[in-house]
Amino acid sequence: MKTFFVVTALAEIVMLAALFLAGRKHVLAGLRAAYGGVVRLGNEPRAAMIIPVTGDNAATRAGIESLLAQDYANLRYVLVTRDEADPATAFVRGLIGSRGDAVHLVSGAASRCGQKNHNLLAGVEHVGAGAEIFIFCDSTHVARPDLARLLIAPIAGGLASLCAGFHRVVPLDGRVATLGMQNVNMALHCLQPIRAITQPWGGAMAVCRKVFEEYGVAEVWAQNIVDDFSIGPHLAKRGIRAWPVAEACLDTPLKDVTVGYWRDWLTRQLLYLKFCTPEMWLGSIVVVLLFVVPPVLAVCGVLGVLAGQAGVWWLFAAFAYAAAFTAVGMAFRSLSPRAVGGWTWTKGFFATPLMTAWCYALTWTTFTMNWRGIAYRVTWGGRVVEVLRGES
Repeated sequence: MKTFFVVTALAEIVMLAALFLAGRKHVLAGLRAAYGGVVRLGNEPRAAMIIPVTGDNAATRAGIESLLAQDYANLRYVLVTRDEADPATAFVRGLIGSRGDAVHLVSGAASRCGQKNHNLLAGVEHVGAGAEIFIFCDSTHVARPDLARLLIAPIAGGLASLCAGFHRVVPLDGRVATLGMQNVNMALHCLQPIRAITQPWGGAMAVCRKVFEEYGVAEVWAQNIVDDFSIGPHLAKRGIRAWPVAEACLDTPLKDVTVGYWRDWLTRQLLYLKFCTPEMWLGSIVVVLLFVVPPVLAVCGVLGVLAGQAGVWWLFAAFAYAAAFTAVGMAFRSLSPRAVGGWTWTKGFFATPLMTAWCYALTWTTFTMNWRGIAYRVTWGGRVVEVLRGES
């Protein structure tokens, strides 16, 4: 048991340290690269930014306002809502007003795919051949003025056909769930520069229209639950992988996050993994075990010492493990866009692996996904079998 504890504890610490080292430069590049004003590209292809929108809240308004303030001149905006009853419909129309570079569409309810995909496809159909590059953005993150240009540049320069940015959680309080979501997001962010496994993030990605049409992305989206986790594997099988753009990083301010919200959000991310890349989902068992086994054995060892059933070795081993885990946590803390106190950060960092393991366990019991008031029954490949309900 001692040997098993030492091996698993070391493996967990090494894995987390390796993740930090692999992603540190990429994450900091997005954090430190300030907006430098308008920079014209040598080749500025026509582009369309398609933004699915639902609901009306402060985060959505701030996100859309930032997206509508892009400095790329050759850009059209297409904002898509589900129906007239969606609160977003009225405010989007009021926001774009009489702008000649923006249009609002009502897509109708999805019946064969996720509502977000349905909205995106309505935007793609509207744009048609009017753009050489499609940019797809979420409405709930704050974008820098040059986001579109950053995503377009590698495609315009012939370096890539598919580009993706990411987002960073900006914690506005010290709640464990808020910092837990930040830690999960930060881990995913650190994976972005690893081209062999990275997936494009649907909140900020661009793809050239020729590739989108030639490889049938619309047909994939038309029956899939999600946009990014479907386009990524679909194009990777054809030799096209996402080009990560470190500077194309949006802000996601968060506060007052509840444990239930964190659980539901993380379970949904893991369900995307299960449905769209089941081999990676199954392989994640190893990671989950490394998250669970060392802390459980450490606690059991300490309790055993207190009960007189285990040697004092366990006290030293548990302390060494906790110290090493805390040190790794402090390293990740250096990547936070907002300062967080050491003890506050440590609580969130210690809670994150355990919540991840719990949410992973939940993915074994369901083939149903709930998102934005709609439930979907999903099967392998991310294909939507049935839209179970469609209220807003």
